[in-house]
Amino acid sequence: MIKIGAIDVHEGEVNHHDSELQAVQPFARAVAYSLQGVVYAFHTEQNVKRDVWLFTVLCAVELVLRPPLRDVALTMFVAMCVFAAELFNTAIELAVDIASQWQHHVVAGAAKDVASGAVTCVSLGAIALAIWLVVSLWPWHFWLFTGHHPAGAGMVAAGLIVVWAFRCWPYRQQTVIKRRRKGDEHGV
Repeated sequence: MIKIGAIDVHEGEVNHHDSELQAVQPFARAVAYSLQGVVYAFHTEQNVKRDVWLFTVLCAVELVLRPPLRDVALTMFVAMCVFAAELFNTAIELAVDIASQWQHHVVAGAAKDVASGAVTCVSLGAIALAIWLVVSLWPWHFWLFTGHHPAGAGMVAAGLIVVWAFRCWPYRQQTVIKRRRKGDEHGV
């Protein structure tokens, strides 16, 4: 028997471990794995769950105040940067946990702190942008049920649908990952 990636070749037969994904082209398979990672983070990471709610508040404010499309595009981009930073942070934390075998190590802790610091920097920039948006729209006019800036409202609605689709997408936990938390003296 020869092992080639996720495919076992035995006496001329091919056994597909991921039969759903093996039938798809490599690019589509890569996208599917990427989406699995996003869904994993949206279901398991408390910070990502919090960010979903903050994003929802941002979208509600934008739907009521109806900023121009340029401002909406900027805030959506920065919000997606915050989500991306959280995903990078999650990936780094998981890799560091595995590399350190879930044991406390000073360098592992520093790596996690640096990754978390990157998320903090992006989040501070997002907060500054949100404050700028709210201040720049003063005096506020409530345009919720009007046709004011429909393209911006459509972009907000699309962003909200995508983020909540990731949050509500069914997640099948295939592996239990026990991550060491602060105050846990015994590791796993």
